[in-house]
Amino acid sequence: MSQLSSLISVAVWRNLVEKHHSGNDDDFAESISRFLANDIDRVAVMKQALRGKDRATAVYVLPRLPVSELQELFEELVFLASFSHGAVQAVRNVILSLPREWILDRIEDAAEPLLVNGTYDEYRRLLELYMDMDRHRAKKLALRAAASHDNDIKETGEDFLRRLGETERPDEAT
Repeated sequence: MSQLSSLISVAVWRNLVEKHHSGNDDDFAESISRFLANDIDRVAVMKQALRGKDRATAVYVLPRLPVSELQELFEELVFLASFSHGAVQAVRNVILSLPREWILDRIEDAAEPLLVNGTYDEYRRLLELYMDMDRHRAKKLALRAAASHDNDIKETGEDFLRRLGETERPDEAT
């Protein structure tokens, strides 16, 4: 997109955020329609908004985006699903609305950078997502967490293994 198109996209987004906060439903609906127009670079705007101060508006808009754009935002969605915040379930719902096989092909690669130095919060939130998505992957991640040297992460893994009905300890796994 050209610099002018980018500036227009940002201006349309700023207007949408303003209308979202104003409480005027008619103006807000009009702003959403404009944002969903073909000449707006929604992915670029949403990438910034999902990791910034306009997150609430961005999460509200997510379900209205086409699947192809949600797929482009997948890493940001997994990032948002990896920590506690008010809209975590809304973000999970958007992720789970994507084609299942497409998600399963990408989820571990998207989650790994978050887990490398992750805390129990990232593990817990991602395990919750995995439980809704695929029990096999949930078990695999729970075993990894249960084998952690960090007691909080270990406890999280053990909790999810119990939820999965698993009694095997990570050091007993083959």
